[in-house]
Order: sequence, then structure tokens, then C-alpha cells
Amino acid sequence: MAKTMFYKSSFYVLDMSLQLLSMIWHFESILSTIFLAYWQLSGQLEGLKIKLEVCQNFKGARSKTKQLYDGARWFLILYVITTVFNICYSAKFYFEKSHSVWAVLISEMFYYKQLRFIMSIISSYMYSVWLTTTYVFVTYANAAYFEVAYFNKEIRNLSGSRAEIKRKLLENIETFRLISEAISELDMVFRLYTFAMLATVIPILIFTLMMLNQHLSSVTDFLICAPFILFCICAFCSVTIAPARVHEKCQNLKHSLCRNKDIWQPHDPEIYQLASALSSHCEQNGLGISIWGFATLSRPLILGTLSATAMMMSLLTDLKPERIIEVEVEEGN
Repeated sequence: MAKTMFYKSSFYVLDMSLQLLSMIWHFESILSTIFLAYWQLSGQLEGLKIKLEVCQNFKGARSKTKQLYDGARWFLILYVITTVFNICYSAKFYFEKSHSVWAVLISEMFYYKQLRFIMSIISSYMYSVWLTTTYVFVTYANAAYFEVAYFNKEIRNLSGSRAEIKRKLLENIETFRLISEAISELDMVFRLYTFAMLATVIPILIFTLMMLNQHLSSVTDFLICAPFILFCICAFCSVTIAPARVHEKCQNLKHSLCRNKDIWQPHDPEIYQLASALSSHCEQNGLGISIWGFATLSRPLILGTLSATAMMMSLLTDLKPERIIEVEVEEGN
């Protein structure tokens, strides 16, 4: 009689996924704590707020108050989800018959296993700091996006007499100068943060999926690992989408200016000169939030990163070793 011994991958993948998720979350939480403390102590966030306000007195942000509140509401939901996840992960230790090496080390961090709940409290606090830092980054990026969008709308709807158009164009040139300074300051504050977050999320996502791919045997295993995968996706999207929107809206300023017929017709040399000056000011391809100055976060960059990640994953999948199934043969009468 032959008896096949199948590896219980679901439990192994669950434990490995939760351990990886915990370690990565703690590491990014520590980085976020450092960045948030530095921004507050140096006063960079307050200075950035003043520069954004000087541009148009927050007219863009005030016109999109509902969207800002919706963003805050989503982050509150994430606060609840991460807290529930941390509670479940901590309670998991008390219901297990056997523990992994990582779980044992965590339980002995404060010498007495009864004090393990202190680590859970620390973890919950660190996760909240990570979410708070992400929320600060996304909120400031969205505020810049709303200001640029409002300025874009003003350019698109600019009309009136020739004298009024001249006056408004002069004001818009100065306004765009202030917006450019605010976005440059936004880049200076957050460029290292975006680099640190992307530098940790992307490689960890690739290599962790590679490890999980060697043990996934069913849809259930994938669902078990879903929290870790969703964490990486959320972390990647939160760092890239908002800056990409800012860059895209900055690139659309010149298009809005060129499509405004009231500026170019009838022809006026002074208005043409002012509009051309504003158009040349809008030609700033690097205006936006960069990855530590290497490249500006934009949609093409995001698509290129995802394509490279998918290509790497397909390569690692092809190199995946064959699953070995141990067979134990029992001799019977």
C-alpha cells in the first residue's frame, strides 16, 4: 500500500506571509517615524503649507473639500483594518500549538512571555505612524494637485476685454511662479521619502512573491497570502499615484493655454508675448515629485516599473523548481 505525504502548504504559507508582512511593516514604520519626526522638528511641513497657501489662498483645495474628506475617511478605514489585523495576528500566538522561530523571538523580547502584549501595542502604534506619514504625503500631494487643477481651469476659462486679458496673464505668470516654487518645495520635502518607500516595497514584493510562488498550490493559499500582497499594492499606489497626478496636471497647463481662443484671437502683440512667456514657463518636464532626484514620478514611470516587475516575476516563475512530493511506501501483508 502506498501512502502519499502532501506538504501542508496552507499553514506554512500563512505563517511565512504573516512573518514577512510583520517584518516589512515594522521596517517601513520605523522609516516613516523618522521622516515624520524630521519633518515636524525642521518645520518643513509648515513651510510647505505656507507656500501652497500663498499661491492662490487654497482656492483649489477649498473647491475640492469633499475629495479631501473622502481621502481622510479612507485612511480612517485603513486605521481600523490595520488595528484589527494586528489584534488577530497577536491573538494567533495564543491559539497555536507550535510556534515559528520569529513568533518565539517576539514573545521573548521582554523576557516574560506574559509581556508579549506590549509588543502588540508598540506594533499598533508604529502602524498608525506609518499610515499617518502616508496620509500626510498624499494630502500634501493632493493639495498641490488641486491648486494646479484650479490654475489650469482659470487659464482655460480666461476671457474678457484685451486689457483684462493682459492683466490676468500678468497675474497668472506670477501665480505660476509661486506654484512652481511650492511644487519644488514639495519635491525637496518628500523626494527621499518616496525613494525609501519604493526602494523597500518593490524588491520585497518581487522576492516575496518568488518565495510564495514556490509553495502556492491552490487558490486558498493565494487568499491566505492576500494581506501581504494588498499591503505592497497599497504602499506602492499611495506613493506613486498622487505625485503622478501632480506631474500630469502640470503638463496639461500649456495645452489649456493653447486651446483658449480668447487669448490668441484677435491677434494682439502684447497678449501674444505674455501668453508665449507663460507657455514657456509651463514647459517644465521635471516639475513634480521625484524619486530622490533620479526621475519624476509620472504615469509612464509607474507603467515602466510595473512592466519591469511583471517581467521579473515571469522570469522567476519560469525558473521555479519543480515541487517534490515525498512518497512513503508501507509494506503490508
